[in-house]
Amino acid sequence: MKSKQSIDNTWDSKLPFPKFPVWLYILIVAFVSILCYGNSYYGAFVFDDSEAVVNNHDVNLETPVVKIFSHDFWGTRLTNHASHKSYRPLTILSFRFNVWLNNGHLSPKSLHLTNIVLHAVVSCQLLHVYNLLFNGRAPKTSFLAALMFAVHPIHVEVVSGIVGRADLLSACLSLLVFIIYHKTAKVKQINTFTNIIATLFCCILSIMAMLCKEQGLMIMTFCGVYEVIVINKITSQSIMKNMKISKIIRLLKKESLERLFILTAGFCIILYGRWTIMGSPPIFQQIDNPASFLTTPVERFINYSYIYLINIWIMICPVWLCFDWSMGCIPLIHLNAFPKDPRLFIVLGFWIILVLIFYKLLFSKNYDIKQIQMGFLLGLLSFLPASNLMFTVGFVIAERVLYLPSAGFIIIVVLGIRRLCLNHFIKKVVRVCILLLIVVHSIRTYQRSKEWNTELDLFRSALKVCPMNAKVHYNLAKSLADIGHTQEAIDRYKHALLLHPRYDQAMNNLANILKDKNELEEARFLLEKAVTIRNDFAAAWMNLGIVLSAQHEYNKAENAYLTALQHRKSYPHCYFNLGNLYLEMGEKTKALFAWQNATFQQPTHVISWNNMIVLLESIGELKRAENVARTALSILPNEPNLHFNIANILGKIDKFVEAEKHFLAAIKLKHLTAKTVLVALYHSNLGVLYHRWEKYDLAEMHYLQALMIDPNMQKVKNHLALLRKHLSEINQPTLNMKSYQQEKDF
Repeated sequence: MKSKQSIDNTWDSKLPFPKFPVWLYILIVAFVSILCYGNSYYGAFVFDDSEAVVNNHDVNLETPVVKIFSHDFWGTRLTNHASHKSYRPLTILSFRFNVWLNNGHLSPKSLHLTNIVLHAVVSCQLLHVYNLLFNGRAPKTSFLAALMFAVHPIHVEVVSGIVGRADLLSACLSLLVFIIYHKTAKVKQINTFTNIIATLFCCILSIMAMLCKEQGLMIMTFCGVYEVIVINKITSQSIMKNMKISKIIRLLKKESLERLFILTAGFCIILYGRWTIMGSPPIFQQIDNPASFLTTPVERFINYSYIYLINIWIMICPVWLCFDWSMGCIPLIHLNAFPKDPRLFIVLGFWIILVLIFYKLLFSKNYDIKQIQMGFLLGLLSFLPASNLMFTVGFVIAERVLYLPSAGFIIIVVLGIRRLCLNHFIKKVVRVCILLLIVVHSIRTYQRSKEWNTELDLFRSALKVCPMNAKVHYNLAKSLADIGHTQEAIDRYKHALLLHPRYDQAMNNLANILKDKNELEEARFLLEKAVTIRNDFAAAWMNLGIVLSAQHEYNKAENAYLTALQHRKSYPHCYFNLGNLYLEMGEKTKALFAWQNATFQQPTHVISWNNMIVLLESIGELKRAENVARTALSILPNEPNLHFNIANILGKIDKFVEAEKHFLAAIKLKHLTAKTVLVALYHSNLGVLYHRWEKYDLAEMHYLQALMIDPNMQKVKNHLALLRKHLSEINQPTLNMKSYQQEKDF
């Protein structure tokens, strides 16, 4: 009878490609991993990147690191009822590391490059892990599996989306845990102390994996089943013969019992700690995961089963790839639709096949059955947290959660390929098929990663897969509105509302566009409907206040703003708009108080600072206005409008030297001002200062510069005329526009 080693070598040698040194396999896998995602390097921030990275204050280096550990992945306090409870502080720290490397700037290229490198690292790790699972004697099989993982299109969301960093880090640490655990378990003679320390170290790494993403904890369960099935060679038959727990324990080695005890205790303690940190389970809306809101357990089970089937299908045939699968993308299956809905038969067939597979896995005596079991368990256990069985998740299908489960799925595929290669004739066909599969997957990955470069391309690609998904139309409308395609954005929002009539966020965004177009009645109707659907929708209440204010219904507007603040205590933009309302109502003290609250909650809220300064200046409280301006400049030293406003105040109280300094600072920072008319105002007011200061040549120069920027400034023309009249009376030469331009060019 052939030994296991000779069988391994024989089977591995049947794969239809040459054997290379391990270092070359590593280079090929790493190179292909990076090459497939070359497009991603040039990608922008897309989809969830905006909330998790761009708008997340925890990524900013100025935010104290300690705050990260009390916030969720999106920067919301874990105690907040709106928190998604996704606790991933190590992932946030990795984002901060990228920002630090880029001198404090948030660069998408730096973040994308890190993701691409991490994917290459994980793919190379899997080359080693696969070889361990194949008893260390199947380098060609391991190489094929790692290469298939590297190029699989299902991973594009993880690698090309910056938020996929969580899955990449978690997978990297999880695989490291298994490598260390395997090395410990394979030592023939190991003392208790070393055994315990090594297992505890694996537990610590598992915690780190979990702090990158929750699925990281599941590697401990995989190590446990590997210990039982592979290290101790316990089969279902041996368990059936020894039904008592005491007898089963006697089947385990002493060292194995030590490791399993630490793994079990560690898993329970870590899980309890994670649950304690979360505080309460997250609250999701029905649109996020409709199947979880079905009333009967049977219907939930059927819909979950169909979703599992779709997950398997997109791993087999990754043509249907979409950034979001919620809101009608997969219609719900109802029992009363039987037998009209054929998906019920598909689910039934799925479970029949699954039961047969389970039976085969448990009772088959095939040589490679343990390897198939490990592949199946790696996929199953790493997918379990996303299955809705442990807790409700906030999505229907998320391609990113298939990152590590696909590694287990690929084990089963390559073992099937290896078995096919035993037939000489089929082996030739398999060689072509393998090459074709790798090439097709590589091209699909490259093409799909390009779609992830911009939001517009990403959302348009989703229409081909999920045209009935209201969220796809909603996100496409947001992108179109951002680039100024207003009418197309309106059409997309209306289509989203047609698909999902109670889509409150679409109502809010559409109302904002209509408000800007001065279609106030329709905007008001949409916002009133949105707050009726979701009474705690703070943004809709604030926007309703803006519309009511524009319609001069001030009392109703005030009530809308206060309702928004009741639902969202920290809301600086709402306080800003409330201050504007009070100013229109003539209640200047209340306006100042509202803007003060805005700057207290968001010290960088520059418009509120400017409004306070201008209002105080207009009512003659120049000293108080000066103090406010100095406070604002201590926070925002490079804000040109603040320099301009304090310069005006200082000029009024005859502090000409200091006023001149701030005017010149404003002009120096003019590149930060979007409106050229403001730059013209900087020059004109500086001209007035010089005019009063009797520095007539400088006054004339800045008047002329203001008119060059904006020739329609009548007040500047009047000032210039008065200045020239005065200069002619005292017989001083003047500059004309042409001579000034020549002097400037020189």
